[in-house]
Amino acid sequence: MAKADFSHITTIIFDMDGTLIRHTWQLSEITEALFARFAADLAPLTQAEFFERFWPKANDMWYMMVDGVLDGDTAAKYSYINTLRELGRDPSLGEAMATAWQELILIEAQPFEDALVVLDTLRQKYTTGILTNGYIAMQRGKIDRHNLAAHVDFTLVSEEIGYHKPDRRSFLEAVKMAGNASPAQTIFVGDNLVTDIQGAISAGLTPILVNPDNEVAPPDGVIKIRRLSELLTLLKV
Repeated sequence: MAKADFSHITTIIFDMDGTLIRHTWQLSEITEALFARFAADLAPLTQAEFFERFWPKANDMWYMMVDGVLDGDTAAKYSYINTLRELGRDPSLGEAMATAWQELILIEAQPFEDALVVLDTLRQKYTTGILTNGYIAMQRGKIDRHNLAAHVDFTLVSEEIGYHKPDRRSFLEAVKMAGNASPAQTIFVGDNLVTDIQGAISAGLTPILVNPDNEVAPPDGVIKIRRLSELLTLLKV
């Protein structure tokens, strides 16, 4: 593991999905479970036919939320409503499908085995927080389900502030929530090379890449770990 001086660090902020939370199902399993709940209403449509139309609309709705045109609840719901309309199905199913999708995600999204212990240990020495992209309802659902807020000093969902990683303003808002920290005194731990690592660098934070499968290489000078517990050794906690 690379040696580095972290004596100036006062604050550690974590991404959530893929960093603290692992997704235990494949996307295909989630879509299969969702479609099964509504298959009778959607017949004779197949799962493949529905999701071929759904994903582009979900992507469009996401960026409408990012641009501040829609709130997250409306964006999530209309991803389904607009798909159903295009396919000639009852659009009133949209809200129920959006709710069912969230329920399935909350079931399968689970903390990594060492996540809570690492958070509790680091919090004894550092100010700690979570900064996650996503819709408020979904991300707050994960935080509440696993009581993550009890293990850190603050939590922040990008929709709440209107800035989304890798926008440097999202990181600076998180640093502000930490209190007296500066970006130079802050580590950001995440799994995505663009939203987490490049975003943190652009905001002046020190990034650490978590990559459990060891399949990507970090930019020069960025430390990579495979398990959160490696942070304890790295920071000599």
